[in-house]
Order: sequence, then structure tokens, then C-alpha cells
Amino acid sequence: MNANQHSAGPRRSFASDFLLLLLANAIWGSTDVVAKAALPALSPPALVWLRLSIALLAFSPALWKFRAEIPRTLRGLLPFLAAGACGFFLNFVIHYTGLSRAPAAHATALRVLEALTIFFLSAAILGERIQLRAWLGLAAGVAGVLLVLDIDFSHLGLFTSGYRLGDLIIIAGVIVEGFYTIIGKRLLVRTRPLLATALACAAGWLLTSAGFGLRVAQELILSPPPLSAWLAALYLALVATVFGYWMWYRVLSRQPSHQVGTTILAQPVIGIPLAALVFHEPLPPSFLLGAALVALGGYLVLSRR
Repeated sequence: MNANQHSAGPRRSFASDFLLLLLANAIWGSTDVVAKAALPALSPPALVWLRLSIALLAFSPALWKFRAEIPRTLRGLLPFLAAGACGFFLNFVIHYTGLSRAPAAHATALRVLEALTIFFLSAAILGERIQLRAWLGLAAGVAGVLLVLDIDFSHLGLFTSGYRLGDLIIIAGVIVEGFYTIIGKRLLVRTRPLLATALACAAGWLLTSAGFGLRVAQELILSPPPLSAWLAALYLALVATVFGYWMWYRVLSRQPSHQVGTTILAQPVIGIPLAALVFHEPLPPSFLLGAALVALGGYLVLSRR
């Protein structure tokens, strides 16, 4: 029996896994608002470093408990390094850089591209068989998310509100993050979800420290962040990273990656109204119709005969 089989325990129903995914995505739907509130006091690399440092401390007991299962060779560690680069280091740094230049609602809405990335790569790389109803569900979900955006194709800008650069940076970040799920699906064949998440987080922390450690240390010493920024980092680390990413890999170890990835479409349904409430960002009148299409699309992708 391998580590993954040992950690999975009894076979869980898809309904319970789906509820876990909804909970994780509800949490992640709030993270852009939380991060947006912290970015005036912290640079994007500093917020990433704090988030990963706190998360790594929380993961440390798991790394110690399962230390015998950690690969001892560079070849064995490289997949975790790739997962950490895509899911934690590049994703967070790029995403927060774009978020500092764009509304939180845009960042949340653009996560539809992560769902698309996972969906197509699941078929192209992992070889998952995707039924026609799932493709139709994906189309309905994407259409629902588009209804909550204000796209201006005539002026070649992504949004009429003029946040083109920030949106482009966010798009790059969410596409990179999509590879975290694809890499993880392969890792979870031989690694328990908790250990895989912890090792990816450790790799992301090492890359962030190597790239921005001196700059972040100088920033934190010369301009100590306020309590609100620390609380935001704690929420992003303990709730969104430790709990959310661990639950994501737990479900991914049991369910097809294209079905898991499609649940990301639920994030705008949470994040956009929250951004409207906190930052007074506009809530499109078509929001409810878009949310209904997202729900329909999720049903078509996730339902099983």
C-alpha cells in the first residue's frame, strides 16, 4: 500500500468531495479582497513571503511526521519544486503584482482562465476522458463568468475601466497556477495529499526567499506592516493556503482533475459581491444571471450518470 492509499482512508462520496471543493473555493473567492486590502502596506513579494512563511510553519509538523516519505534525490524533488513554482511562487508574485494594479473583482473573475487551463490540460496531458456534457457545462460556466465582466473588445482593452496592464498580469498568474493542479495530479499517485502540499509550499517559500528575501527583509525592518496586514497574511496563510490547498489536493487525489478544476468557476460568485461590498466596486446587473449559468455549468460538469 503506497502513502497516498494509506492517507486516503475509506472511499469518500463525490458529494462530500464536492462540498469540500465548494468550501475551498468560497475561501479563495475572498482572498483577492483580503490581499487587496493588505497590498497598500506590503509589496507583492513581501505579502507572498509572509503568507508562505506562516503556512510553512503550520506545515512543519507534517513535514517532520512524514519525513521518511520525502524523496532524497534531486530527481524526486523536482516535481515538488515545479508544483511550488507554479502554485505558490510564480502564481502569488504575479497575481499580487497584477492585483495591485487592478480591482479585486477583476482578479477573482479572471480565475475562469485557470479553470479553462486545467480543463484542457487534463485532456491533453493527463489523458482524461471528458464527456460532451462536461464541455457544454464548461461553456455555460465561462459564459456565466463573462456576464459579470465588462469587456471592451472594440478598443482592444480587456476592460472598459482601463485596468489593462493589471488584468494582463493577473491572466498570466492564473494560467501558471493551472499547472499546479496538473502537476499535483501526477504527484498524488505516490504522495499523500498533506505531504505533497507541504513540500510544494516549502519549495515556493525557498524560491520566494531566494528571489526576494533581502528585499523583503529590508522592507519589513524599515517599514513594519500594521496589524491589519499581519491579520491578512495570517488568513491567507492558515485558511486559504494550509486548509484550502490541502483540501484541494485531498479531493484531487480521488477525483478527475477537470471536474476539480471546474469548481474554480464558483470563486467569482463569492469574490465579486464581496469586492463590491468592501471596495465599492461596481456589481454588474447581469451578475445573478451569470451566477445561474455558473451553477448550471458546474452541474453539467460534475453530475455523473
